[in-house]
Amino acid sequence: MRAKVLKVVLVNLALLLGLVVVAELIFGDWLRSDPIARLDLPRGTAVTVNPEGLYPGAQPFLYRRDRWALRGAGVDPAKVTILTIGGSTTNQLFLPDEQTWQAVAEREFRAQGRDDVVVANAGIDGQSTVGHIKSLEDWFPAIPNLRPRFVLAYVGLNDVHVSGAWIDDLRHPDPIKRFRQRSAIIRAWGKVAGILKARQAKLTHHRVDYAGVEWTDTPAEPDFSAGPNSTPEAYKARLKRMAQLIHEMGAVPVLVTQPRGDYRVVDGKVLGVASTEGRNGVDNYRLLARFNQATREVCRDEGLLCLDLARELTFETGDFYDLLHTSPSGSEKIGRWLHAKLAGLV
Repeated sequence: MRAKVLKVVLVNLALLLGLVVVAELIFGDWLRSDPIARLDLPRGTAVTVNPEGLYPGAQPFLYRRDRWALRGAGVDPAKVTILTIGGSTTNQLFLPDEQTWQAVAEREFRAQGRDDVVVANAGIDGQSTVGHIKSLEDWFPAIPNLRPRFVLAYVGLNDVHVSGAWIDDLRHPDPIKRFRQRSAIIRAWGKVAGILKARQAKLTHHRVDYAGVEWTDTPAEPDFSAGPNSTPEAYKARLKRMAQLIHEMGAVPVLVTQPRGDYRVVDGKVLGVASTEGRNGVDNYRLLARFNQATREVCRDEGLLCLDLARELTFETGDFYDLLHTSPSGSEKIGRWLHAKLAGLV
């Protein structure tokens, strides 16, 4: 009896293993040498996105990634002046191409007669500095003739939630890295885990009615030990690695600090959106402030260019459609501000 049961188990395991192998050969990247394909980035795609309800005047539009996985209809990599990297606040999935802060900054340059300045969008939803390092190592070197003068990193927000396997992935030896990059199943699991983690951290897109929220100046979780286990020191090490890789591209690193929509500073006092569970806006401000400070410290210690957007740019009601993502008016402010900061350097 036991022998029969064992035989059934072994047969089922063999069938399952066979299905896994077939799936990996079909959907994985074991037989392809394209490094961009192994990163599983959207390429040559065009999908209709409907942002209706997120902000006033929102209409469906065509969201596109070109053959090199950069956002937009297509840009000659050789003409890219400023390459922007970041997560969803850089990608701006629910804003049309022409309303992203990259497009705004580019228009500002053109208004000054600088038609030669091209600002490319390499933002990927959910990506932290862990992912940016991978992009700098594997994605951008695979794009022919991509030699930007500046690589602008809009970072910090997602790194507050970086921990566990996301950090450990940087420590894997090359054979394990290659296996994880090529495996379709592991990539699929990574996407699911990322979605679940983003939802838990409230990083996904949803409309917030700021006119109806309650504001507080009291943190809900004053003990930082109850927060994410990512540390600013580990984040600083990743920023330094990014800067090194950007320099190796022949470009100038530009690090930009990040704001959130669920806090405001009034007469020196931080007010945050109240929450009935978990962290509120004051907690989120305090956590993010540690990472923004880490960004400033890396710039100071390494002699890098830092644009302190989080401190210097003031946002108003309507500039964020949720807790994190800017509406067209918010992205307009960011684009104009970045242009003003970079105009004398580009």
